[in-house]
Amino acid sequence: MKVMKKIISALFSALILMSSLTGAKAQEDVQRVTIRSVGDILVHDTVFNDAWNGETYDFTKQFEAVKPYMENADITTANLEVIAAADLTGALTYPSFSSPPEIIDALKDAGVDIVTNATNHTMDHGAAGAHESLQALQERDMMYVGSYDSWNDYNDLRIIEVNGLKVGFLSYSYGANGNPIPADEPYLLTLIDPELIRLETELLASQTDVAIVNMHLGEEYETYPNANQRDLANIARDAGANMYLGGHPHVLQPFDYFSPSQGAIYSHGNFLHGQATLETKIGGIFEYTFAKHPGSDDVVLEKMRMMPTYTYGYPEYVEHGVVPLADAGEYGVDTESIFAELRERLTYYTNHAEVVEYLD
Repeated sequence: MKVMKKIISALFSALILMSSLTGAKAQEDVQRVTIRSVGDILVHDTVFNDAWNGETYDFTKQFEAVKPYMENADITTANLEVIAAADLTGALTYPSFSSPPEIIDALKDAGVDIVTNATNHTMDHGAAGAHESLQALQERDMMYVGSYDSWNDYNDLRIIEVNGLKVGFLSYSYGANGNPIPADEPYLLTLIDPELIRLETELLASQTDVAIVNMHLGEEYETYPNANQRDLANIARDAGANMYLGGHPHVLQPFDYFSPSQGAIYSHGNFLHGQATLETKIGGIFEYTFAKHPGSDDVVLEKMRMMPTYTYGYPEYVEHGVVPLADAGEYGVDTESIFAELRERLTYYTNHAEVVEYLD
């Protein structure tokens, strides 16, 4: 009897071990991609003046405090709100921006892999400015989406493959501040068109595991999305987008959760800029992780998180830079009350997201 008990015990232990090993192997086979996104890179004169070192523009110091959180992801995106065409136009500020192209170098140094360049400022200096900016991006090997230099460029799907997963990107803008888009070069700025968005999102979703659609629209300085933003998010979702990313309001707007594989961020807010109000100075680094499990064709949106940031600079300081909000007390910011309000605002539509002091 004792021998039989020992045999049964040994078999039971072996089954537990086999189950554990099988579970560990299955976990190893899960494919994951973690993406982090930051909002508007809005290069006002106070920002590029601070970057001037007497010989050239160096923006890297302005990202130094948040670089570890930007680069610690499989893919990092940013919204290049302005064209980088200062080699053609000189460095210019609001209302018609033109940034030194060295801002692209700093974004690459901070870990950014792709920028959205379809914004209301894309045509600030006409076709010449748009082409100059595109050339600056190409020379620096920075992937971009939304503004293109030809039909061939337009038709080249933006896809990044990481950990066996293909992640694709689209980007659209509501307009160009009244600036004309040349009739023979409409690819210079991809405008929001519901039917175009549906068709292109369906195509991108068919070619990728994760489809991300960026939309540049919304009411400036409004902390919640309007009906148009939500309608377009639904169009992208229904066409197969896994993540809808919004920009333009210059302030943070909430997360949303549509299904186990689909989510949204209605507005990233500003990231690096020279705007003056406290609300515009609060941005963030957003994170979302998708996973594909063995035997499944669909990805799962495992988590959505956001680390708030603070941009110090004009009008209080000559120097500009981005720091984690948790570290902004030294700039006189009431971080505790801001965190409380952001946790309520950003999770207004869903409890499938969280606001954290620091990302891993």
